[in-house]
Amino acid sequence: MSMSKRIKLDSSNTWLTFSIVALYSVIQAFTLLRIYSQYQLDEMEINWPELLQDRVISWLIGLTFIIIIVQTTRRFLLENKAWSRIVLIHFIFALITSVIWYSCILLLSYLLGSEDPFLYTGKNMLFSYLMNTDKLFLLYLVTVSFTYSYYYFQRDSVNKIQRSEIQSQLLETKLKVLQSQLHPHFLFNTLNSIASLMDIDVKRAKEMVADLGDLLRQVLDNSDKQMNLVPLAEELEVLQKYVRIEKTRFSEDLEVEWQIDSDLAQVKIPSLLLQPLVENAIQHGFSREHPQLKIGIHLSRSNGHMQINITDNGKGLHPDLEDKIFHKGMGLSNTFARLKSLYGDQFVFSVENLYPGVRNFIEIPCVPAVGTNN
Repeated sequence: MSMSKRIKLDSSNTWLTFSIVALYSVIQAFTLLRIYSQYQLDEMEINWPELLQDRVISWLIGLTFIIIIVQTTRRFLLENKAWSRIVLIHFIFALITSVIWYSCILLLSYLLGSEDPFLYTGKNMLFSYLMNTDKLFLLYLVTVSFTYSYYYFQRDSVNKIQRSEIQSQLLETKLKVLQSQLHPHFLFNTLNSIASLMDIDVKRAKEMVADLGDLLRQVLDNSDKQMNLVPLAEELEVLQKYVRIEKTRFSEDLEVEWQIDSDLAQVKIPSLLLQPLVENAIQHGFSREHPQLKIGIHLSRSNGHMQINITDNGKGLHPDLEDKIFHKGMGLSNTFARLKSLYGDQFVFSVENLYPGVRNFIEIPCVPAVGTNN
């Protein structure tokens, strides 16, 4: 399932708008204080109605431009433009906007009866713009910076929530897969085998029931630890119970060869990693042309990694499925996903035809159990 790179942003902008309005109002209040202080230093009489009118005009026009700037900046965020292009666009917009902004202040002041802006001509008009548009230029940049900070914080929060949801969905999916890891056919066939043995070998039937009960209990217990690592000895205990049940079912038609390095017992591996691979070998290895099956389970250490080889001499994979094996087989695709989640790119997992048979190869870093020296 692919995910869109574009993050849906909060369309209401209530908190952002309120914050910028509050910030801009504080700036206007300090501007009013600065003008008042200047009048006091120059010992000039203050025309409060005109002064307050000018401040209100500046405040209203400023809010209008700030809202426009926020919406424009938001569109750039949604379009995911390159940073170099965004900086250039905002620099040009800041120059143009500051000139238009100040022109609107002058024009509205004139319409409301303040000093005629058109009394300024030539250099006076140029200097008037230079003295005032620099502040508006900075206000533009401050508004843009505040908007970017707000939306990047929001996007980071959304990303964290999405990652958390994806992780939960992944864990939930893996839980369901692990809980159904033992193929239903295996359970049915095992129960049928137990029923058949009851008439000819009650002791073996009881042993098979005990192994099946222990196996189911451990599988369900390990499903709670699906993303955890367990000592290899614990994983092999589950696998050995499964193999004993299958050998009871198939008798001499199934042979299992074990080669396990003794120093790997306490090295940790993902829980229920081996059993699905052996189950696949049994399920897909037997055929009319291969009525007898030999499975090799070989685990060794090499350069700080555990190498797992599970081979069989059965019918093998159909050539058309070799390139699609991780998509066609739920057990294999789930195993690959678990290894990817736990080890990132620090693992190898391959499945290949041996003609006859199949070889499953996994290489993962050796993670020692707590309290060991491995």
